[in-house]
Amino acid sequence: MAKLKGMKKLNKTISAELKPFGISKAVCSDEYSYNFIDESVNFKLTENEIEDRWFTEFIKERFNYNVRYPFVISLLHEIGHHKANDEITDAIQDFCENEKERITAEMFNADEDYSKKLEWQYFNLPDEIMATQWAVTYAIKHPKKIKKMWVKMKKALMNFYKINGVMDEIEND
Repeated sequence: MAKLKGMKKLNKTISAELKPFGISKAVCSDEYSYNFIDESVNFKLTENEIEDRWFTEFIKERFNYNVRYPFVISLLHEIGHHKANDEITDAIQDFCENEKERITAEMFNADEDYSKKLEWQYFNLPDEIMATQWAVTYAIKHPKKIKKMWVKMKKALMNFYKINGVMDEIEND
């Protein structure tokens, strides 16, 4: 597999945007996640159109908030895990982990309708709903900051795509 150029710079740019929230670093990965040990956030570059749409639909339905920047709200959700961690008891965390294992196992053979139902169950788990609530509340209270974050992140993402030839592929589709 070819090595991607500019990954270090992209991670550094996203990390700089998340640092004010107490996040030690941001790292490109195959998923969005929060690492409680080193207080870092993983983010992904690939889009899952269905799951991303379900997440933004869920936010609209549950919080009456229209997501304008899905990449940013996903990062804020991960920051929300960091911010809400003190409110999660061990018993709630155990429950959430068990439910996530169950949901993941059931997803393997699920059709789209059942997958959406499982995603909604996942989104409504106590730790997930608290993280999303934090993200949405922050986004509502700080729309200008959110837009500024997105402008900086988008510039870094587009530069990363450009130097790796992805923009040529997008433009030629």
